[in-house]
This record gives sequence, structure tokens and C-alpha cells, in this order.
Amino acid sequence: MTVQEQIKEQLLKEVLSNIDNIYDFMDSRYNLDKHCNDAIVKKLNELKDVVYKVSGLSDLN
Repeated sequence: MTVQEQIKEQLLKEVLSNIDNIYDFMDSRYNLDKHCNDAIVKKLNELKDVVYKVSGLSDLN
């Protein structure tokens, strides 16, 4: 694995971890009903999908 691939992999892990931290933050500080919780999960999963797509298109190989 090249240095660029390692950097890309670490960045992807970090970003995805931060997205999970956003959910944990919201869950621990707000008492959300099921509808709101489901909406947050849906949007964060959409964000993860975008991150995967962008990482796949990046020049960092």
C-alpha cells in the first residue's frame, strides 16, 4: 500500500468516525422522538454515502 493510499484510508476512517460522533452527540444531548432520530440517521447515512463517493473519485490513490 502506498503512502497516498494509507493517507486516504486514514482520512476516510477519520471522517466516518466523526460522522458517528455527530450521531452520538445528538443522541446523548437531545431526547428525540423516533421520527427525528430516524431522520438524523438517514441524513448521516446519506452523508457517509457522499463521503464514500467523493473518496472514490479523489486523485489520492
